[in-house]
Amino acid sequence: MLQQTRVEAVIPYYLAWMKSFPTVYDLANASEEEVNAHWAGLGFYRRAKYLHKGAKYVVDVLDGIIPESVDELIQINGIGRYTASAISSIAFNKCVPVVDGNVCRVLARLKGIANNIKSPVLKDKLGWKLAAQIVQAGDGKDAGEVNQALMELGATYCAPTGSGVDDNDPLVNYYLSTKIGRELCKVVNSNIDINDYIASISKKRKHTNCCLCDHEGISTVLIQVAEELKKSDNVSSTNAAIAAHRNLPLKPLKISKREEVLVVLALKTGEETEIDQRWLMVKRPDKGLLAGQWEFPNSCVWVSASNVDGRKYKTVADIPFIDGEKRQSAAGSLLRDFFSTNDELVRSLECQWLEKMTHVFSHVRHTMYVQHGVLPSSQYDTAFNKSFFGTDRRERRWMNESDMKSVGITSGVKKVLVAVKEVGQKSHNFLSS
Repeated sequence: MLQQTRVEAVIPYYLAWMKSFPTVYDLANASEEEVNAHWAGLGFYRRAKYLHKGAKYVVDVLDGIIPESVDELIQINGIGRYTASAISSIAFNKCVPVVDGNVCRVLARLKGIANNIKSPVLKDKLGWKLAAQIVQAGDGKDAGEVNQALMELGATYCAPTGSGVDDNDPLVNYYLSTKIGRELCKVVNSNIDINDYIASISKKRKHTNCCLCDHEGISTVLIQVAEELKKSDNVSSTNAAIAAHRNLPLKPLKISKREEVLVVLALKTGEETEIDQRWLMVKRPDKGLLAGQWEFPNSCVWVSASNVDGRKYKTVADIPFIDGEKRQSAAGSLLRDFFSTNDELVRSLECQWLEKMTHVFSHVRHTMYVQHGVLPSSQYDTAFNKSFFGTDRRERRWMNESDMKSVGITSGVKKVLVAVKEVGQKSHNFLSS
């Protein structure tokens, strides 16, 4: 749960999870929907799927016994090198290093590594060798404690905004990052041309074989720090040390999110109470984004990966406007897909469009045009209470809000539901008045 999610957000989920699944056997025997319901809102739903599969593997193959070594742990679904090393060292005190983003930041500042913390050479290769040297120092008996200390240090004193000069920081005297800053301060305060100095550094590096730093990493850091110092009213050794510390490691390159424009159909039955009122939901495919989650029927009408009018759209401002005719066509196709044998019903449905809304995932942003419709009670068939399947083989179901909680709807679906209910309430108040 703590991977990709803040501690404060995890706590209530963790407590509820452990209450429902106190042992690996309880988790292994749980249904997919029970697991999803406990995970809904945490995001990155593939983690829950792997955790569930991993529990089944431990019960079915390992007789319920969690292995202690990294090599054995890594055979469990969803457990990679980082998680296996964390479990092995912290739970079983095996002398192995743990490398995450926080640890990479500490290493980069200790060793003056001018690269970003997500670079494979640091995160996946040499970073582990450097971390192993720290964990194995002394007798190596406290590997779990050392790993946790490094991770905690990277989240506190050595966080991105850390100064590197705080007397309470246990590594304050060991950072190469601050030493680089102080040396650069001497250059800035002298008559040496900073560009000539950086050029000489770059020339020396051409004769080294170090592959940890980015090719232009050292020059980039020195230039950034020098520019900050020139703008400062106080070019002191301490300020230079702080500037260099905060410029190491390099910032990772930002990857543009994929943009998708969706037409979403939020169709409900005409009952008055929330218990009786049901919403049409479909289950996502077992693979891909939000695998196995339930959502409102939708159709993607544009995606940034496509080339439109000879140009590729990459930013929010570039998202094209989807006119009413195209939106209505997509919504009509969704309706006909669900009620193919009842064209009269499709024509009689009264629907309205909500204001455009957005929802952001880790690698994709959804811009949603939501059409809200109410199915007349006379047209609602009690057989819809059961699951049914469309031509795409996806499971479909009419759900009330209690059902949604039991299967665990995503935050994006919740956002649409809240918006639709607000519009419905406004319409009701207007008619009542």
